[in-house]
Amino acid sequence: MNVQAGPIGRNLLRLEDDPLLRGLARFIDDLKPEGLLHVALLRSPSASARINTVDAEAARRAPGVVAVFTGADLAGTCAPMRVHLTTPGAIAPDRPIIAVDRVRFVGEIVAAVVAGTRYQAEDALELIRTDFEPLQAVTTFEEAMAAGAPLVHESVPKNQYFLGHRTMGDVEKAFAAADVVVEGEVSHPRVSAAPIEGRGVIATADGSGGVVTWSSTQVPHLVAEAIVESLDLPEARVRVVATDVGGGFGLKAHVYTEEILLPWIALQVHAAVKWIEDRSEHLQAANHARDQRIRFSAAVRNDGRVLGLRATVLSSIGAYGIRPHGPLLDPMTCAGLIPGPYDIRDYEYDSYALATNKCPEGPYRGVGMVTAVLTHERLMDLIATRLGIDPAEVRRRNFVTAEQMPYTAVTGHPYESGDYLATLEAALSTFDYKRARAEQARARASGRLVGIGLGSYVEFTGAGSSTFKGRGMVGIPGTDTARVWVDEAGRVRVQTSCPAIGQGVQTTFAQVAAAAMGIDPETVIVEQTDTSRVGRGTGSFMSRSSVTAATSTSRAAKQLREEILNAASYRLDQPVERLAIEGSDIVVDGESARMTLAQLVAADASANGGHHLDVSVTYDPVQASHPYATHVCFVEVDPGSGAVEVGRYVIAEDCGTVINPMIVDGQVMGGVAQGIGAALMEEITYGADGQLLSGSFMDYLIPTAGEVPVIEIEHLFTPSTVHELGTKGIGEGGTIGSTAAIANAIADALSVPDGTLPFTPERVRSLIRARSR
Repeated sequence: MNVQAGPIGRNLLRLEDDPLLRGLARFIDDLKPEGLLHVALLRSPSASARINTVDAEAARRAPGVVAVFTGADLAGTCAPMRVHLTTPGAIAPDRPIIAVDRVRFVGEIVAAVVAGTRYQAEDALELIRTDFEPLQAVTTFEEAMAAGAPLVHESVPKNQYFLGHRTMGDVEKAFAAADVVVEGEVSHPRVSAAPIEGRGVIATADGSGGVVTWSSTQVPHLVAEAIVESLDLPEARVRVVATDVGGGFGLKAHVYTEEILLPWIALQVHAAVKWIEDRSEHLQAANHARDQRIRFSAAVRNDGRVLGLRATVLSSIGAYGIRPHGPLLDPMTCAGLIPGPYDIRDYEYDSYALATNKCPEGPYRGVGMVTAVLTHERLMDLIATRLGIDPAEVRRRNFVTAEQMPYTAVTGHPYESGDYLATLEAALSTFDYKRARAEQARARASGRLVGIGLGSYVEFTGAGSSTFKGRGMVGIPGTDTARVWVDEAGRVRVQTSCPAIGQGVQTTFAQVAAAAMGIDPETVIVEQTDTSRVGRGTGSFMSRSSVTAATSTSRAAKQLREEILNAASYRLDQPVERLAIEGSDIVVDGESARMTLAQLVAADASANGGHHLDVSVTYDPVQASHPYATHVCFVEVDPGSGAVEVGRYVIAEDCGTVINPMIVDGQVMGGVAQGIGAALMEEITYGADGQLLSGSFMDYLIPTAGEVPVIEIEHLFTPSTVHELGTKGIGEGGTIGSTAAIANAIADALSVPDGTLPFTPERVRSLIRARSR
């Protein structure tokens, strides 16, 4: 890797790791405000039912209980959570904070108990008497779309939150000109991000009619806006602080009902209240993801060139659209990226967002993009099999070329820069692809089931307001803000609207600020996000931290440097060009210090009646950035057990400018681990009655270190032209590429067209039996 000498590009050890390793981090459950009360939530055991009775009188008399609240208690003081969409045809019903007359998924909140301890609150839940009138649950695509199907919401005809149809180019002409038509189907199961730390919220009244909320969240500003709206509070009276976050992966990138309910309860009981999610609650009620089926057909020439493409995307959104994305995130993203890195100009799709009696679905690493890539990469391999062409060669013949950049995809994605062929060739070279294919042939001749899989993709990251407005997601600002200032001790501090969630921003933001100011990154302090201390922004998802937040940090730091030198020039009576910042000092002509930053801050505050060495910048990208990669892997299938072992794994990726190579590699490796889980074992399942069948880690399997191979990563560098840093983002690509690569490798090993995940041992054995018939 081309590691630079300055702060950007340096393999700096993570600055946040010391407190984490020493147990000094402050996660949500570590916070214990004075007079703290605990909240436990009664959740629906039914997937679809009318609520006849919720009788909490016995619970209210239980030891230690301070209050019990049902849906009726919120009337007039806590409005339902609303999703703001302008997308034509989209429907997003309001979501009650506590269910009132109907429950729509197992895990929906029915009542809340407030008590002195969590044990007392949980015991009181057992005393609440409920009477539910069961209704028929809708759990599958077929049930949701059937004529006369029960409606999850009366306001959602045909159980369709949204049906998107687009035709681009002349698809009919493309299919008429085809030598062959290649058809296929892929299915990705419903999965959970399963971060090591579940969700949690603490709230307290601030004494002036407002509320302070701490949450394990990726989007503190969006949480604050939802509280303002539901509780009808002035914006200045709502403060949200992101605690240290033990993993998010997108699952904490939207607003939950608990983040509104806890502030409301705090205002009612005039005390600090805490709710911490247990793993059973998490698998029931923290948003699920994926749950998509895509059918596709491609018009193809005999040389493997794709002329046209059709796709039908089915997405099981669950019982509600989430705030702020609504029910559109997976359906729109997937359909829009199915052409991928390929030069396909004739494309047609239908994308259904379907209401089902399941936990609401939301973002998870590579949202919508994982399934889009699974679709176009299975297509490439099916074409290769049909025409007898090597899978790598099919991709070469269809890629958008470097000479075509900048390139606007047929769906409108503006690919600003890149060389997709270069990542393919780099990955194949490192993998020694020709030798690997020869070894595969020898292994097959001896009866072994071995396969090689490719996964090439382009994704979009760090989108701005124009992208979200174009989708009708007007509740997402698309901007991010950075505040950079010098504190009274002369230390440079940074806070952004993108909180740290484990992605290393306390290091990378320090590197970016240091590069802009000409100081050492180890001297920069990056704080966790507090909505009262940094301006409005979108939050940490969609790889925004290294794109939008990093750019605003760089710009703010540059402006702060100018302000420091201008103030020092006045104080020292020296021209700016003779001054420099070295550590915590201002020096003249590179010689001994004339003034410390602390002294400058004090002098500036005294002269101006306040602290002015404090700069905030909000960045709104004109378009998204587009990182890309190729994954290549080798798998072997045990025909007896059906177990799949992932062997050699190589990635060639281009995320533009690399701020910290070590952190980039860590992000990629973590993403691959989650892709392995999705491809081989992870699946949230429901019974026909809507009961959750995978409610613990006994039933919902996630990968361990033993399932993750050594991953070799090659880096290419094509800076983004969207902004001056040139970063493109890296948080999601490992999952996006690995899911498709592993699926392709298994299909290659078994010589089957199947694209249904996960490839569990039971499913693999079934495929082997079917093949041998």
